[in-house]
Amino acid sequence: MKKSPVLFLGVAFLLILLGCTTPDFSTINDPIMTPDQMQTELLRLNEINLTVGNGKFDPNEYPISVGIDLRNGKVLVEKFICWDICPEVGAVFLLYMGVGTELECDAALGVPLYSREPIPGRFWGCRPVINWLNLPPRLTG
Repeated sequence: MKKSPVLFLGVAFLLILLGCTTPDFSTINDPIMTPDQMQTELLRLNEINLTVGNGKFDPNEYPISVGIDLRNGKVLVEKFICWDICPEVGAVFLLYMGVGTELECDAALGVPLYSREPIPGRFWGCRPVINWLNLPPRLTG
């Protein structure tokens, strides 16, 4: 049986490519999250946020990938966002990774997260809606 030079070149190219790159399989290990699991995560984040101002909170571990929303396939991350005096005045939010605009957030059926005082109105991310049947009204203007 004669071996094809094209097959040999293809295998050689694949080996070179794998040797020169480090593929990112990080999302493969992320669990699929149901709305109930996201609700549990939000309750846990609320407990974490109660510790933000006490001096024992470390914002350097964020963002953290926590899973994939079962409903839309978007990766969920915990992200620390602070305003005014950092890190004492801030919170950890559950957000969709890579959703960078209000339009993308609407397409993901999420709720935009806007900054608070002293810099109100800045888009900071897209929060998952736990119960899509009870979407909050959109603010316009």
